[in-house]
Amino acid sequence: MTISGASQQQKRPRFYRFFFCCLLLCSHPAWAQNGFSNWFTPDEPLQVSVDDAFINVYSGPGRGYPIFHVVEREEIITLLKSRTEWIKIKTRRGIVGWIKRDDMQFTLALDGSKPEFPDSKQADYLVNRFEVGAAYGDFDGADSMTLNLGYRFTKNLSAEIRFSDNTGKFSDSEIIAGALLFQPFPEWRASPFFSVGGGKIKTYPSSTLVQTEDREDNLLQASLGTYIHITGRFFMRVEYVNHYVLTSRNTNEEVNEWKLGFNVFF
Repeated sequence: MTISGASQQQKRPRFYRFFFCCLLLCSHPAWAQNGFSNWFTPDEPLQVSVDDAFINVYSGPGRGYPIFHVVEREEIITLLKSRTEWIKIKTRRGIVGWIKRDDMQFTLALDGSKPEFPDSKQADYLVNRFEVGAAYGDFDGADSMTLNLGYRFTKNLSAEIRFSDNTGKFSDSEIIAGALLFQPFPEWRASPFFSVGGGKIKTYPSSTLVQTEDREDNLLQASLGTYIHITGRFFMRVEYVNHYVLTSRNTNEEVNEWKLGFNVFF
């Protein structure tokens, strides 16, 4: 039994190291070339052709700006960037202006298909690098409240600091940890992610029958979850977290946590 327990303890940290290596591998520039683009590397501009009699071109992103040009059927335009309900374009003759996002329905990709363009409300959050959120969950039977603050290094890779306060029947605990988070498809409305990290957990036993000491231990974390876009920069975040507590006793502890929260990007 002791040998089996020791073997299991050795395998668990290896799993976390493997998980961490996968996280770094997925964020490597080689992956970026296959679709996981770096935040600071601009995407290739999308080109479309007009599939209507004409589309009005405005001098600025708003109805208050004058119409100074029109692009006609089969004319090819390059989409430079978006701003709320407007898209900045450039024609082959070098004319730069703005069209309504709704006019995208009157365009075709160069292969004849309908172009895919991010929803305006969801696209806005993709340019934000900071994230803050709060979540409530179940920490192995204890009520858990978590706060997190994150920063995006790339469109797919971010780092975050987490603080959790857990209130249970037999003990309370506090966790402070840091983690790397990988989000392979940030443009999806329901966008999965996984993360790995580590920190410290401090436990406060609540038993009154026997005098016990508070404990402070290191821990590792691995989590899987999903961001669900609500509106604008606001998201629901559903997450499962596996905590592996590296105690000073003969055996380590494993605690599973489920939590649901809301996050905002800014």
